[in-house]
Amino acid sequence: MSFKKDFQQLKFALETAVKHNVQLDKHIDPNKAMLDYDLNQRKYYQQALQKAIKKVKNAPLQLQTIVQDSAVGQEKLNHLMEILPQLDTTNIEELQKFIKKIDLLIKYITFPSERKESFIKIPKNIPSDIRSDVVLDLKELEKCYKNECYRSSVILCGRVLEAALHRKYYDVTGQDILEKSPGIGLGNLIAKLKEKNVALDPALTNQIHLVNQVRVFSVHKKKEAFSPSEQQTQAMILYTLDILEKLF
Repeated sequence: MSFKKDFQQLKFALETAVKHNVQLDKHIDPNKAMLDYDLNQRKYYQQALQKAIKKVKNAPLQLQTIVQDSAVGQEKLNHLMEILPQLDTTNIEELQKFIKKIDLLIKYITFPSERKESFIKIPKNIPSDIRSDVVLDLKELEKCYKNECYRSSVILCGRVLEAALHRKYYDVTGQDILEKSPGIGLGNLIAKLKEKNVALDPALTNQIHLVNQVRVFSVHKKKEAFSPSEQQTQAMILYTLDILEKLF
């Protein structure tokens, strides 16, 4: 099923019908249409529109199986299913109004083919005392990414790395660095670990700095607003997961 594709075909059929002054409430005699090119063309456009309407109008049975990730999406989907039976009209102006309403509704609805496949796999070796917090952050990160909240996604990547590096520092020193330096950032955490002779892989350090840099640009106000792209965000998430795997 491709509701959006069927709906686009309906919009095109309606636009074409209006352009050629086709009416749905007027029967076109097929015998006369065979002898009149213009009449035959209008009959073709009329049938194409009727077929497109029927296809979209019968969609509710299939749409009922779609589950939305948000309350707003579900509300719009329910409203859409209420409107579809009303497409069974021969009034072109009414049909145009319904089409406009549907056009607005489907912007809020996620259809199966549009869902982003999850690539966020939770590492198994996360220490038990921070695991629940990290798992919650990763699940929230997944929701943000799927809903195209890319700045929020990058900010959560930084939060996950901070939790992991705090735990790494505790493993080495037995001290909770947050007690002495509650606002310590990722760069300073790496420096503190280096002071304790914890040699992180240079590639890992570069990944942490890169995630932190994108996070800083996303959080702090700049002259020009910064919003990471989908590809940049995906890269930051993959770096974060890789760092978690290698830290413990």
